[in-house]
Formats: sequence, structure tokens, C-alpha cells
Amino acid sequence: MRVRLLAWVLALGLAGCLPHPAPPGTPAGPAGPEAEPDRAQPWWVPVHPYADGSATFLLETMVYRPAGPGPFPLVTINHGVPGDKRRLRATEPAYQAVAHWWVGQGYAVAVPLRRGIGRSQGEFAESTDTCDAADFARVAFTAAADIKGVARYLATEPFIDRRRIVVVGQSVGGFAGLAVASDPPPGVVAAVDFAGGIGGYGNGDVCGGADGLVEAAHQLGLRAKLPTLWLYSANDRWFGAVARPMFEAYRAGSKQPASFVALPPFSYDGHATLYRADPSVWGSAVAAFMATVR
Repeated sequence: MRVRLLAWVLALGLAGCLPHPAPPGTPAGPAGPEAEPDRAQPWWVPVHPYADGSATFLLETMVYRPAGPGPFPLVTINHGVPGDKRRLRATEPAYQAVAHWWVGQGYAVAVPLRRGIGRSQGEFAESTDTCDAADFARVAFTAAADIKGVARYLATEPFIDRRRIVVVGQSVGGFAGLAVASDPPPGVVAAVDFAGGIGGYGNGDVCGGADGLVEAAHQLGLRAKLPTLWLYSANDRWFGAVARPMFEAYRAGSKQPASFVALPPFSYDGHATLYRADPSVWGSAVAAFMATVR
């Protein structure tokens, strides 16, 4: 009883300090001045995730770019989902070291938070219900709708080269990047998947078993229209065990180039390699892949 009461009190305290989403009427575009390093600037990016365009949501986004007016190629870096869904609103745009690496390669970078996360508008819509292939694909395409919306909006900015856009994602964001690759907006030329997957428990198991996730990857491969790069650490506790089967199922159905890179173990859980390891761990593999992308 005391434990339950303490958990309830902590939950109330957490709810009281969480940020609120952008209020109605918030203007789209830059939401503050640029700051160093890398000209970091908060933006509100409008997306229209429904096919009929019936609703607009502003996504909390951090934008980085090199010196000068551009236009620069764009990379979007797309996050995973915290295991504790009570932390969704506490999430902030991260990946500063990753963004710094891409800026060093001459790219502008956007790090958006999808619907219902951080201060982004809307309700969180990326939960799994049935733990089967169709459910995993639904989550991937739901997240992909936000990712594509960010790419479309920023492609209209004069400092972006709208013909050269790369989608990078980690965990759910990485798997959603494969969904983007199956139906890419104009100008998106490649997808990079770090530790991608949906429905993991963090102990090597997957919701409903690995077969559903492998089949979802196969279905995305059948629809692939872009080259993809997959990077998984040897000690990824979420999707390391299913990484190769997913990739082989995807490649078996895909007519587009797909490459797999096995990254070395990192810390106690390689699932965090992208946002905690030094970019030197993965930078050469990503640069080599980008050299092959037209």
C-alpha cells in the first residue's frame, strides 16, 4: 500500500512539472534566436499527418546548420520512445553530438519530437496494441507521417537543398525511417536506421515474439524506394537478437540497396550507441554509405 501511494504521489508530481504542448495560435517557424554551437535554434514545424490534411500539428524541433546562407542538404534525426510513457512529455530534443557531426559534414539538421512528445501538439499515437506485423507496420507509418511532414516543411526554406534530404532514426525512429523509405517525399534520398525496431522489452524479447517484427520488416522491404543503411550494436538489449533476421527479411523483399553494419558493443546497452557513444564509433560507416547515395 505504501509503495502504491508513493508511486501515485510521484506520478502526480511528475505530471505537475511536465511541459505543456504549444498552445493554439502558436506561429510556425523559428521560436528563438540562434545559439552556439552549430547555430542551434528552436522551431515549431507544422505537419499534416492525416491523408486528407484535416489537421495540423506543431512539432517541437531543434534546427542546426553550418555557417553561411546555404542551401544545405538536410538530415532529420528521429528519436525512439521512452519505455515509461509517463515520460513522453518530459522528452526534449537531444542528439546534439550527432547533429554536430552532420553539421561538420555540411548538412543542416532537424531534430523533431513527434506528436504527443515533449511540447509537440497532438496525442501520442505510437503504442502497439496487438503485437503483430500489421501493428508494428501501423506504428512505423504513424511515426513516418510526422517525419515526412518535417522534411516537406523544411524543404521549403531557402537554406535547405530540397533535393538532398536524409532521414536518420534510432529505435522506433529508425524503423519509422524504413516506412519513410517505402513512400518518400520528394527530395528524400536515403534512410539510416540505428537500432531500429518496435515492441522491444529491453531484455532481448519482442512483444508477441520476433516473427511479427521480422515480417513487418519484410513488408517494408517490398515497398522500399530508397537505399538504406542499418547499424546495430553487438550488445543492443532491445533489438540486437532480431537485427539480422529483420535485415535479411527486408533485403529479401527489396529492390533497393540495403547495407548492414555491426557496431561494437557499447556500455551496458548498445541500443544507446547513437546518442551516447562518440560519433567516431559510427561516423566512418555512415560517411561511406552517404558516398554511395546520389
